[in-house]
Amino acid sequence: MTKQVNPEVAYKKGLYYLKGDGEGKSLEKARECFEEAASQGSEQALFELGEMYWWGKPGKDVKKAIHYYELAADKDDKDAQHALGFAYQYGHGVEVDLEKAIDLLMKAALQGQSEAQNRIGNAYRSGEGLRQNHTAAYNWYRQSSVFDSHGMCNLGACYYNGNGTQKDIDKANYWWKQSAELGYRQAQMNLGFSYLLGDGLTKNPRKAKKWFRLAAQQGHPEAFRILKEIDEAEK
Repeated sequence: MTKQVNPEVAYKKGLYYLKGDGEGKSLEKARECFEEAASQGSEQALFELGEMYWWGKPGKDVKKAIHYYELAADKDDKDAQHALGFAYQYGHGVEVDLEKAIDLLMKAALQGQSEAQNRIGNAYRSGEGLRQNHTAAYNWYRQSSVFDSHGMCNLGACYYNGNGTQKDIDKANYWWKQSAELGYRQAQMNLGFSYLLGDGLTKNPRKAKKWFRLAAQQGHPEAFRILKEIDEAEK
């Protein structure tokens, strides 16, 4: 008689092996545990299997990743819906299907998945996949900003430009700072410009350079150019 596996226990063991330090970490054991949990219907384990294949832990296989995302998304897993929506939006492992992407992202967003909320905000802002609506974009960015650094940055842009809400430079800089401190390079750039130009903040080239350097460390192409221009101006 086959011993019944507790899916929650197997899933948590998988997380331990996936994220453990030193001898406690084993991608092979993590995958085995997730497969056990998935065989008992765990949508979280299905999503984690998708993530392992997507990110190459240990071997990258986008088609397998999509397969597991689909299984988890069918079980209403919000993270899988977001991942699968992203894949359909940009054609990673599947043909681009914007309608399907928006449907999946909206399902995830309505369940509170903050990255999906940001992407829905982007769709409303740009009019790609949804009818352009800056107020709707602003509202989705507000929801996303609870956890997502991209949502924070985009909310700051709404306040800066007065899109979907009243223009408020102080709030723009506040949200850019929240996002920048979490490491989002575009927010670091925006905050750097605010300090460089004195836009809602006391002009401070030293602080501006600090944020531009952080953005440059993450490969933001414009950051290198701005830093060079500042250095030349200071000579």
